[in-house]
Amino acid sequence: MTSWESKAVLDSKKKLRTRLATLPYAEKLRLLEAMRERHRAISAAQPKSAVAPLK
Repeated sequence: MTSWESKAVLDSKKKLRTRLATLPYAEKLRLLEAMRERHRAISAAQPKSAVAPLK
């Protein structure tokens, strides 16, 4: 990754963080629930391991 690509990524992340910070609390909770649902779907689709994951 070139330095200008790194700068573009960092600038994009900063803009996203600023936008997320300005959202109402209820919208932040809605986004959190959507992330939890995606996590559940991804976890359910992965094969179960014989070894317990580290916590």
